Amino acid sequence: MRLRRLALILMLPLAACLDVESEVTIGEDEIITADTTMVLGRQLFDMMQMMGEQGTGLCPPDSEKVETPESVSCRTTETMTIDDAMKEAEKAKTEDPFFGEMAFVRLDDERMKISLPLDFENIEGKPDELDASNPMFGMITGGLEGSEIVMRFRALEVESSNGTISADGTTVELVIPTLEIIQPSGTLPKTFEAVLKYRDCGFFGC
Repeated sequence: MRLRRLALILMLPLAACLDVESEVTIGEDEIITADTTMVLGRQLFDMMQMMGEQGTGLCPPDSEKVETPESVSCRTTETMTIDDAMKEAEKAKTEDPFFGEMAFVRLDDERMKISLPLDFENIEGKPDELDASNPMFGMITGGLEGSEIVMRFRALEVESSNGTISADGTTVELVIPTLEIIQPSGTLPKTFEAVLKYRDCGFFGC
């Protein structure tokens, strides 16, 4: 898994309808599994194929694809260890200012904190077509009405989060209208944060 893929989901140069559902599970064995499904408008998918590695990386050749004339659904499942996730998060922070608030931090042998950036006002290098001065801007934003990005974390227990915690306390999610990326309303938190207990070491510790 690439942590920056999770963050890039939140900052795509959108040109057509895009729905995303991503669930990140932290297992007791310290393995993180990310299961992500993206539904892209056909026009956006075809455009991404011409963007080189950055474009095809979001819907890689080995992903499960369902294609129609109107859309392409891409599902990927990736894994990495907690230690590798922490290293990649630190590297990402040095390579792009947008990822400055991203963090995968081990709190102890049972818990970790995850923080993903949502500060879309500070995304650098947005394409010109995402600027309100472009006559096509209204068409682009109109095409995103109703699309959403669902980010979900799952573990043994969600101790705290600024997202919505499930009734059984094992899952937390945040639903983001895709349009927020282009026209931030200021209603979202700067980051999506959660403290997750991924195992119970008991009285004698792990």
